[in-house]
Amino acid sequence: MADENNKKVITVDLAMFGEDAAAKTAAANKVAKELGISDEALAQVEDFKQQLTDHDAWDLPFMGYVNEDGYGYAYVPDAAICHTPYWDAHKAFMDLPYDVQTAFAIRMLFTHRPVDRYGADMFLHYHRGFEVQFVGSGANKY
Repeated sequence: MADENNKKVITVDLAMFGEDAAAKTAAANKVAKELGISDEALAQVEDFKQQLTDHDAWDLPFMGYVNEDGYGYAYVPDAAICHTPYWDAHKAFMDLPYDVQTAFAIRMLFTHRPVDRYGADMFLHYHRGFEVQFVGSGANKY
């Protein structure tokens, strides 16, 4: 049985989704810094966000997890490819340094878009060993 004292948990209060972007960013950065992530890594999160914007890739599953219409989330690493111009958003994400990937996924937990939240939840669970707990009115418990 897993040692409960060593469990890594990130808690996200759903009330945060009603806040402005600066407040959500501050909350995510606070969690990241508590995990030892540097300001330099957080700056690289901003750089990757800009790459997603430049490639119009925000609607792609860049962390690799796709909602399979009623079947739950599946890891589909080649589902985040832009064609004009060609850019593999998931490969670009996976090429980021380890701590930047982690910080980026934490940031996505605090976004208003469920697709990004649940993709981040899956990434943090399967790639980093975190348990993400959403708390507040309407929180899913699984």
